[in-house]
Amino acid sequence: MNLESISMDAKTSLLEALDRLYAVRPEWTCVRSASDAISLAPKRLLHAGPPFADPRCPSPPVLSSAVLCCLYEGWADTEEQALALIASGQVRLLPAQDYRVVLPLAALVSPSTSLVEVADAARPQGLSSWSILSSGFGPQIRFGSRDLAIIPRMVWRDQYLAPLLHNVLQKSPVDLLTLAVAGLQGGDDLHSCTTVATATLARELHLPDGEAKIMLDTTPLFFLTLWMAACHQMLDATRSDDPMKAIQLVLALAGNGIDVGVRLADEPERWITTAAQVPQGPKLNGIHCATSPMLGDSGVIDAAGFGAQAWSCSSEAAATIRGWMPALNNTKPQWLVGQHPVFNGLNLGSAIDAACVSNHQPTPLIAIAMLEADGHHGLLGRGVCQTDPTLFGAVASCDPVVNEPKTFASLNMAFERYEQALIGNDIAVLDELFWDSPHTLRYGSGEHLYGYAAIQAFRRERPGKGLARTILERSISTFDSKFAITNMVFTRDQEQRQGRQTQSWVRIDGAWRIVAAHVSWADL
Repeated sequence: MNLESISMDAKTSLLEALDRLYAVRPEWTCVRSASDAISLAPKRLLHAGPPFADPRCPSPPVLSSAVLCCLYEGWADTEEQALALIASGQVRLLPAQDYRVVLPLAALVSPSTSLVEVADAARPQGLSSWSILSSGFGPQIRFGSRDLAIIPRMVWRDQYLAPLLHNVLQKSPVDLLTLAVAGLQGGDDLHSCTTVATATLARELHLPDGEAKIMLDTTPLFFLTLWMAACHQMLDATRSDDPMKAIQLVLALAGNGIDVGVRLADEPERWITTAAQVPQGPKLNGIHCATSPMLGDSGVIDAAGFGAQAWSCSSEAAATIRGWMPALNNTKPQWLVGQHPVFNGLNLGSAIDAACVSNHQPTPLIAIAMLEADGHHGLLGRGVCQTDPTLFGAVASCDPVVNEPKTFASLNMAFERYEQALIGNDIAVLDELFWDSPHTLRYGSGEHLYGYAAIQAFRRERPGKGLARTILERSISTFDSKFAITNMVFTRDQEQRQGRQTQSWVRIDGAWRIVAAHVSWADL
C-alpha cells in the first residue's frame, strides 16, 4: 500500500498529518532538572521503551542503571540496599514517554537528572519534549553498567554543566533543524553518527574555555539526545484525536531490554509490543559477551526517517556495521512516507506508515548500540536491529516464524563463534560446529566434500595462515526454532575477487550445527 493505492480520505488525512510534522520547528530552549521540568516525584525512575510487565524485575542493564540512580539520589548507601528498594517496588520504574521524555539505551531519569527541553518555535504554547543531558565521553548512565565512576559524572552534569548551558540558552535558543541539515550534509545519519551536527552546535554555543567546552569538543554524540527530543516533537504532531482518521504513522519505536514497542498516531497512548530483537554489529576490542535485546527510545530517530533509514545517503555512517546486514538498497520502501521540505534533495522520508509494513518486504531497521546482556560490562559497540512486521500490525502468516528474537540471537552467537574460529584456525571449534554425520557436506572453491570425516581431514591439511577476512554483507534468517540460513560476502587481503559463503544450520540436541556449506569466489 502507498499514497497511490489508499482512499482519497485516508490520503488526505495522511497528508494533513505530514503537514503538521513539517510545520514543527524544534529548538533547544533550556536545561532543567526532572523534578522541576516534569514534576518527577522522589523514588521514581523513568526508563526507555514500553512498560515492564513487572517494574520490580527490569532488564539487567536497566536494573544496573537503577542501582546507580538510587546511590546518586541518596536513597540507598549500598548496591544491596538499592536492589532491595527496586525489588520491593519502593523505587518505581515508569515509562519515560508517559512524561514526553525519550531516553537513549539504558539511561534512567531520577528527580535530580538534568533534562534538555525541545520546544516547537511555531507553537510556543505547545507541549515540550525532553531528553537527558549528556555527561560527555566515557562511562555513562545510558550504558547500563554498575560502574561507580558514572556517579561523579552525573554530579558534574547536574551541578556544573546544566547551569552553564541553561544560562547560555537563555540568551538564544538553538534551532535544531539547521544543525540536522548540516549534519546530514556532512555525512551524519543523526543517530549512530552526529559528529558534524555536534561540531556545528559547539560553534553556535560559543562556550568559554573550560571543562564544558572540552566535553562538547570530545563528545561527538552530544547532539543525539537533542535530536531524539526533536524527532519526538515532530512525530507527535501527527497524532490524531479523531477516531475516524486511522493515521498509523509511528510515533515511537522503542525497547526496554525485554520487549520492543511502537505507538501509532491513531492510538498514541497504546503500546503495541512484541519480544525485542537483539542488535547485531562489531563488538569493541573483540568482546564476546552476550548482547541485550534492544534498549532505548532512540528508534524515534529512525521512525522519523533518519538513522538506519538514512544510510542509503549517509553510507559512511553505516560503514562500521555494513558486514552485519544485507547490501543497502537505494529504493525508498513503501512504508517510508513523506518528504520534509527542510531536507529536500536528500532522498529521505519523514515517517513510517505502519499500515504499509508487510511480511513481503524488508522491515524498518534501527541504528542502535549494543549493551551487554547481564548489565555489567556496559557498551559493546554500534549495532543494527531488525524489526518484526507483526509489531506494526502485519498479520502473522502460516509460514514458519522467521527471525524469532531468541532463536535469531542464539544462531547469531553460533555464527560469530564460527567466524572467530575460522580466522583463528581453531580446528576444535570448527569441528564442533559442523554436524558429525556422513550427510554433512561442504562445497569449497576447489573441493567437494561429502561427510564430516572428509571435511575434518580437509581442515587439517589446509594452511593455517591467511584465513582472515572482512565481511562486507551479511544475511541471516532463522525459520521456527531449529533451522537457519546464513549468507555473507567477504574479502581477503591479496585477493581481488569477493568471496561468498552460504551455510545451512540445524539445531540438533539443543546446539546449532552446520549441515551444509558452500564457499566460492565471484569472477571479476
